[in-house]
Amino acid sequence: MHEIISHPLPQTDFSKIKCIEGFDRIRSEYSAYLCDESKLTPKPFNFLFFPKNEPELSTILGEMQRRKVHVTIAGARTGLVGGCVPADGALISLELFDQVQEIYYHTDCHEWRVRAQTSVSLKSLETMLRFKQFTSFDQSTDTLVKQNFAQFKEDPDHYFYPPDPTEMSASLGGSVVTNASGARTYRYGPTRSWVRGLRVCLANGEYLDIPRGKYFASPSGQFVVWNSKCEACNVTIPDYAQPKTKSTAGLFAAPQMDLVDLFIGSEGILGIITSVEVALLKKEEKVSIIQFLDSDEQAVQLTMALRAEKRLQLDFLEFYSGNALNLLRNLQKTEPSTVGMPAIPENAKSAIFIEMSFNPHADHLDFSILEGVVSSCGADLARSWAGYESRELDRFKVFRHMVPETINSILAERKKQYPGIHKLGTDMAVPDEHLETMWALYQSRCDALGLEWAAFGHIGNNHIHVNIMPRNMEELEKGMQLYAEFAKKTVEFGGAVSAEHGIGKIKSHFLPLMFTPAQIQQMRSVKQALDPQGLLNPNDIFSAEVYP
Repeated sequence: MHEIISHPLPQTDFSKIKCIEGFDRIRSEYSAYLCDESKLTPKPFNFLFFPKNEPELSTILGEMQRRKVHVTIAGARTGLVGGCVPADGALISLELFDQVQEIYYHTDCHEWRVRAQTSVSLKSLETMLRFKQFTSFDQSTDTLVKQNFAQFKEDPDHYFYPPDPTEMSASLGGSVVTNASGARTYRYGPTRSWVRGLRVCLANGEYLDIPRGKYFASPSGQFVVWNSKCEACNVTIPDYAQPKTKSTAGLFAAPQMDLVDLFIGSEGILGIITSVEVALLKKEEKVSIIQFLDSDEQAVQLTMALRAEKRLQLDFLEFYSGNALNLLRNLQKTEPSTVGMPAIPENAKSAIFIEMSFNPHADHLDFSILEGVVSSCGADLARSWAGYESRELDRFKVFRHMVPETINSILAERKKQYPGIHKLGTDMAVPDEHLETMWALYQSRCDALGLEWAAFGHIGNNHIHVNIMPRNMEELEKGMQLYAEFAKKTVEFGGAVSAEHGIGKIKSHFLPLMFTPAQIQQMRSVKQALDPQGLLNPNDIFSAEVYP
């Protein structure tokens, strides 16, 4: 089926919806809503709304459409590309859409699912699942919701939501509109792989209920959306192919694709996600291992060897470059309690961080396959840290996150002298066969320019975050030119200029590297079909246009 009907929502009294009016007041009393983690400076805007429910959201959209006012959507504001930084008009905060609505077992698919409003944080969802405590269900008057929750609590197994974005304070909806990913994407795939349904409010204030597996593009590449006035909107999906690697650059497109996938990763330019249904997976016992190595090149070689060994099923395959380890060593010396791990071996010049399932009750833990792969690359499994208790796994996770946090602290200090300075963090991924060449380029070019840098992240997906730390404005300019050079080479290799953070406002100038003008126009045509006045999230992905 490629036709779907949008439905109207009850309208409320616009004057009674919480609204902060006037940029001066917003700036002085609600300054947190002016930016996200990109630190991009907003342009003046006139309205800040806090809708409590879908009818209020629909009413706001109807009024803004009548006035031809641009609308920017904000969730947890953890994005790194300026997606929820207002360009003008109005900002709608969805922070009050924060309830988990249902958990139930899908008998046909044999999986537990959670349905939650868009602003439920990933951290709170993780905590609720870990302890099987959902306070919103205790207050529910829906008998079926209570019965399903009781069944979930009685299940002897525990479950988790597999996508593992680094920023767990992000909202569920925010992770969907950016198709967020993280370390465990190596095994489980990005957010897209776990979304089972969406509820989307369109620019006209009507909503779509989209379960996965019901609405597919026609063989000619079209969806038809009928509104409540029996007017048809024809959406023609782009005909370009996705890169053979992680990508969050531009709109997703594939032959006869599921309508759910059009909105996942769309960065809010097509509609506003108000509710998400996701699948859960049964928890297994895990062991985390940080393998110390002699060089960054050895880490690349070990990565390729681990990927080639099909008998090993790793949850993630992460990387610390030698200069990233040096940052952590210095932190251990100055703030030992912050790191909370043993001293990093002085002779360690790089490291690979892996996680895999194991049986803690087995008489003998067999790591012979892993040991063989490590040895084949000239390394020694004995030269590693390992942990499997939950407390240890949490410490390992904190240790992984200390690298970007340390880099951010360094740049925050430098901003005191150079207010315009900022780090340059790559978010590019290439196909498997180009990992070695891309890493050599990163390393050689950063060193040749004398820049301070460190690298870490998702090497298993060829998605390494190279963070350049300029010491002055001249180095910032050098770094920006180098970033563009890396982006061009990534595209030459068939990769993506944004692998997990999206395009937003900050990276829109890189989109033409990956897509032709005709392909970008195909994306614009999708937006024009669903948002004829071009009101939603202006300047995200590509520059704003108000259509006649």
